[in-house]
Amino acid sequence: MLRKTTIMFAGLMVSYFLSYGQTVLSGVVKSSDGLPMPGVSIKLIRSNFGTSTDSIGRFRFVTNLSGNYLLKVSAIGYQTDSLRLPIKGDSLRVNFMLKEDNQNLIGIQVLNKRNLTEVNHNYTLGPIALVLTAGAAADVTAALQTFPGAAPAGNETGFFVRGGAAAETVVLFDGMLVKNAFGSRLPDLANRSRFSAFIFDKTAFTANGYGASNGQALSSILTMDTRGVANKSSTEFSVVSLGVGAAHTHRFKNSSLTLGGNYYNFSPYNKIVPQYTDWDKDPEQKQFSLHYKLKTSGTGMFKVFADYSDTQLSFNIDNPNSVLKDLLYNKNKNLYVNTNYQDYVSGNWKLFAGISYNKTLESGKVNTDTYYQTDEVWHQKMSFTRKFRGSSVLNIGAELFENSRNEGYAGLSRKYSDVLAAGFAESEIYFMDQLNLKSGLRLESSSHLDKMNLSPRTALYFQADQENKFVASYGMYYQKPDDSFLTQTSALNYEKSIQYALEYELKLQFRILKISAYVKDYQHLVKIKTPVFSGFQAYGPPLEIYEFNNNGEGFARGFDLYWKDKQSVELLEYYVSYSYLDTKRDYIDFQTLARPAFAPKHTLNLVAMRTAANARWQFSGTYTYSSGRSYYNPLNPVFMGDRTQHNHNLSLGITHLPRWIKGFSAFNLNVNNVLGLKNVYGYRYAYDGSRSTQILPPAKRSFLLSFLINLDGDDFNH
Repeated sequence: MLRKTTIMFAGLMVSYFLSYGQTVLSGVVKSSDGLPMPGVSIKLIRSNFGTSTDSIGRFRFVTNLSGNYLLKVSAIGYQTDSLRLPIKGDSLRVNFMLKEDNQNLIGIQVLNKRNLTEVNHNYTLGPIALVLTAGAAADVTAALQTFPGAAPAGNETGFFVRGGAAAETVVLFDGMLVKNAFGSRLPDLANRSRFSAFIFDKTAFTANGYGASNGQALSSILTMDTRGVANKSSTEFSVVSLGVGAAHTHRFKNSSLTLGGNYYNFSPYNKIVPQYTDWDKDPEQKQFSLHYKLKTSGTGMFKVFADYSDTQLSFNIDNPNSVLKDLLYNKNKNLYVNTNYQDYVSGNWKLFAGISYNKTLESGKVNTDTYYQTDEVWHQKMSFTRKFRGSSVLNIGAELFENSRNEGYAGLSRKYSDVLAAGFAESEIYFMDQLNLKSGLRLESSSHLDKMNLSPRTALYFQADQENKFVASYGMYYQKPDDSFLTQTSALNYEKSIQYALEYELKLQFRILKISAYVKDYQHLVKIKTPVFSGFQAYGPPLEIYEFNNNGEGFARGFDLYWKDKQSVELLEYYVSYSYLDTKRDYIDFQTLARPAFAPKHTLNLVAMRTAANARWQFSGTYTYSSGRSYYNPLNPVFMGDRTQHNHNLSLGITHLPRWIKGFSAFNLNVNNVLGLKNVYGYRYAYDGSRSTQILPPAKRSFLLSFLINLDGDDFNH
């Protein structure tokens, strides 16, 4: 049935595709002394169209826009130039000559790459790349998992970086905490992140070296930064194989307001695509959002974002300790509100102030036993940043986290609340144009634990020349134990990781090579004692915990490789990432040091995207390999000594931008695991080892078919 649907969709797109007039923009960019300039950024402002110059300064791209647009030309170390062009279907050729800035090129390059108020981004994706990444189905974290350091989620919900568990990655939305950035943590289901890729200007994650302004993350910071004020008023609609959505954006003089909603019902889809999961009630979700942005001055911005979702589902799950399956019902209601403001105050000081609120109500049943869990978190943050001595920067600030957890199962309940206060100070000092040092301290105090911690962090950057960069970093990181542990005891300490990393980056025009090596030392991990081993999984027996301590430990060490090439093949961009991970940990109710199930030893990704010459069709492919995952077999005397098969996944995507529909529109088909290979993420055993069941993805193969249209604009805001 999937094959018929795919052929039908492709046939419709081909039959409706018409050859309308398009505008071809081309030209040459040279320096003031007449030399061609490679790698210059060419972009039509207020659109997603643009390119870069080739090795001899030439550029060419095709657009379907019409009207007056500003063509911006920029290069590091040179003054930006721009020209307003009337685009109306004819080919246009324009040439530019850029003048050098008065400052030294290398110094500008280093400074513009990094900003102390931001996280040190290792890998970054914009909204278009997120949507086009095959297999990701426009999910932010699924796309980022193709970069080195990140492991495929498999059957787990969350983002896993360099041997870290899901809880060790903190998600920031415009600099503010998102406590529950994913759907419910349910057995054998890797839930998507909550937010649409189209609302972000860029998303990124750190693999190491994030600064003192961010805390409570042992492994990584995942940042999601939203766009600025919308260009104009517009109305957009979406029809996908899982549901429908609509949004309206109104542009005021200096602000914009977007209101939107989605409704998803998996029932029709699950009837077409065979499922491994034994659904009792197919997932159903209602989601509403508001996004207001106000440009308060030439440098100031005020943003308000609110998102509410309500999700329900139920399914039968194999219980190896019982002949009958267990019926699990889950309902999740989530509210997230984020308000932030930033601008320059008192001369050269830049202020950032934000407040976020996240409340999640989760409830359901396992057979006849009811459960519930309520999380509520307030995050308040303020920081001041100022440049000094030329390019050097100072950043000081404080933040407050107020969180509570209330949970219950089968008539029993427990709860706790905590206030975590933190202060930080960090500086970035340029000793010379090529050499700078970022260092900082973070101090935290928890009212529930009644303990403090102090975290030193530093990173040294050396830019040998325009092509070669070296980074060495060290950091000490702390994190509170899991909330479910803290509802039962306060006699615990912070968990801790100490990280060392070296990184080398080579940039050659449209090619990038990154090599990094790291060592992570885990200390004071929480250990518990239970009657039977559970691994603290999303599914298993109710935990009877009768001892808590911080005697756990572990390590993670390895290296990452990344190669990106936009030059070798015309109109083709691809990257290859590889991660080697050697890790063991003794935590929760592990019997000894062992590799956790979420940390494959080898991970390889090959991602390619190709745009047709007419810019109307875009094709993408992703191949992912991960080595066998460890799992617990009570019959094996070696704890976590068994491994699953190696997993392979080939995904393909195709996008078409039609001209026959008014406004900006896109068809997209994304097929995950095209070859239908059976991937096994683990095994769940009976206590005595007499029976076992495979842990599989929801379906052998999945697809997402979507049609998006903006009646008045040239991109999507929702």
